[in-house]
Amino acid sequence: MAYIDFQRAFDSVTHPKLAHKLKAYGIEGALLEWILNFLSDRKHRTRVANSYSGFAPISSGVVQGSCLGPLLFLLFINDLDEFNMPVTCKLYADDAKLYTDITSAIDSANLQNTLDKLYNWSKIWQLNISHHKCCIITIGRSVNRITAKTNYRPTLFNYELAASPLSIVKSVSDLGVIIDSQLNFCDQIASVTRKAHQRANLIHRCFLSREKDSLILAYKIYVRPILEYCSNVWSPSLKRDILSIEAVQRRFTKRLPGLSNIT
Repeated sequence: MAYIDFQRAFDSVTHPKLAHKLKAYGIEGALLEWILNFLSDRKHRTRVANSYSGFAPISSGVVQGSCLGPLLFLLFINDLDEFNMPVTCKLYADDAKLYTDITSAIDSANLQNTLDKLYNWSKIWQLNISHHKCCIITIGRSVNRITAKTNYRPTLFNYELAASPLSIVKSVSDLGVIIDSQLNFCDQIASVTRKAHQRANLIHRCFLSREKDSLILAYKIYVRPILEYCSNVWSPSLKRDILSIEAVQRRFTKRLPGLSNIT
């Protein structure tokens, strides 16, 4: 699996090429003019304390924070997966992910060819790639072993992007979920429990009130979302991981008035 990250993607969309793609989707006439007027003649400046810089024109990019901006960006990169290659491409915002089963050198070559096409696409449409954020991860229990049928070791192939080798990692954050080569999600569980403990401790330190209902409400609002984000993907099966998750609420409620002795 290859993870690809675009550099300053939302700010790098060129308006003429965006207009070209919008026309290809059938957006023309007054609607196209309205969108281009929305993007053109915009300016920005920087504020530090009470000091302001001069205004500078914005010559590219979609308007972040607007409802239309993300939609325009998705239309701009929507043709990224049209390579007609035996490699699956998944897109979410400015993140792209290529993955395939590797059983022979041909499969590795197909993935490399797709990476080359993706890079050429990025050069044509002026959407630079952050090479230092891109990586390769091999998922499976026997990633370092030779496959039985083809006598091929998948990890021997060195993948490149623009003649620069892609780093090989054992774990990677995929939309906020840590994926490792064994798919056991131990790193993910350790990460979310650490963040949840920190947030729970912060609630106890910052709230002057010791009123139980208020603290429980704060826990539900600020701590539980950390533990529940994408939990249907990484839901723990090992007892140690289950106890680690449960320990967050147990530790928090032990410090609440009247709940310290409750199991």
